[in-house]
Amino acid sequence: MGAITQAMARECAARGVTLRTDAAVARVVVKGARAVGVLLADGEVVEAKRVVANVNPKLLFERLVAPEHLDDDFRARIAAYRCGSGTFRMNVALSELPDFIALPGKTAAPHHGSGIILGPSLFYMEQAYFDARTSGWSKAPIVEVLLPSVVDDTLAPKGRHVASLFCQHVHPDLPAVAGGRTWDGARDEVADLMIETVNGYAPNFRASVLGRRALTPDDLEREFGLVGGDIFHGALSLDQLFSARPVLGHGNYRAPIAGLYLCGSGTHPGGGVTGIPGHNAAREILKDAKRNRF
Repeated sequence: MGAITQAMARECAARGVTLRTDAAVARVVVKGARAVGVLLADGEVVEAKRVVANVNPKLLFERLVAPEHLDDDFRARIAAYRCGSGTFRMNVALSELPDFIALPGKTAAPHHGSGIILGPSLFYMEQAYFDARTSGWSKAPIVEVLLPSVVDDTLAPKGRHVASLFCQHVHPDLPAVAGGRTWDGARDEVADLMIETVNGYAPNFRASVLGRRALTPDDLEREFGLVGGDIFHGALSLDQLFSARPVLGHGNYRAPIAGLYLCGSGTHPGGGVTGIPGHNAAREILKDAKRNRF
């Protein structure tokens, strides 16, 4: 996925686009019922003819747009928009590749360059879900192991590797099911469990870990704006799909404020690395520009 974003960045630069990172947006600026720019956290205002938001709709309309610019009905429907992810993410630095019991060997092989899902049965996966629902996280979690340094050797020093662990399931609202415990307090305990789970399938894994970074649902929201840790910017349920994503009447990538558009996973067709929401939003923005709408 990093290669995709870097390719997009190079194409933007070639077309004269200015990219700015570490420039947190505090507010969408609205004047005369129209979005005219954004206010950055450092106080700078960036003016624009149109504002296109690739963020969770709840984040956009509950935190970045002042409530007086939205009617009560729309705000109520956004408040009911459901978010929440049962995932716990980890990035791990390794001294060597995992030596899996099922396919022994620490030399890069085809399976090391694939997505490796540790979930031996449907019953195992179902129990992982129920554990998270009742106690906060799975006692025997499902872990998807990715080793991107196998296919891109620039990601780690020679002879070393990095792993990404996509771990399920966890409860996004931990205090509600775990007696008031918080994700900040449980992070290391759950991270240890995820490492031990992988170690059960590749017994050299724990000893090979040089460093790790664990991201709870709370971390994903704080650092990346993923409300409830939801990587899909909202539940992919039937009432939040197609023309109802994010809400009925605004499934065409246009916000109820002129000049403000949505282009992320909170729009049709939803999450995943497809580029389709951005493509469709760009199409609608170009239509409006040609018609001098918004």
